[in-house]
Amino acid sequence: MTSQDHNKVIGIMHLIYGGFNALMMIIFVPFFLMVSGIIASDPNAPPGVTAIFGFFSVFMLVLAFIFGLPPILAGYAMLRRKSWARVAGIVSACLCAMSFPFGTALCVYSLWFLFGQEGERFYKGGETAQNRYAPPLRDANTFDWEAQRASDTRRQREYVPPPQPPDWRGQ
Repeated sequence: MTSQDHNKVIGIMHLIYGGFNALMMIIFVPFFLMVSGIIASDPNAPPGVTAIFGFFSVFMLVLAFIFGLPPILAGYAMLRRKSWARVAGIVSACLCAMSFPFGTALCVYSLWFLFGQEGERFYKGGETAQNRYAPPLRDANTFDWEAQRASDTRRQREYVPPPQPPDWRGQ
């Protein structure tokens, strides 16, 4: 895989991980708010239980932002090749490490790429797939077309038929 492919895969994986955390926020925070509302409407409920469930709903919201927002920002930055994508990817990978096993795997893969030679070249050198494998393009006016034609005519072009496969029928 090229470094551009690694960057794309890691960016998509960070978006998926952040989206999963956002989905958990959408599910858990209303659940805790609903439970605290039900308990608050009960006249026989202890007075501290509503406060505890309200605290837990706020705590879950803060955790969802802490663990959900950096991967989404890092995935976006990596896919758009922003200048701050490498730093965002490193921060997001460190936060993902706490979520075993998928977050840890994403952390290891992200840090392997971002701290490796490929990742450093990719973000510091502005490497793209085109300038990595292809020779630099020259101006068509400066290209020596006559020398190219002369080298083409000097090449011998003999037709050699492909070898025939052996006859396995035994005839």
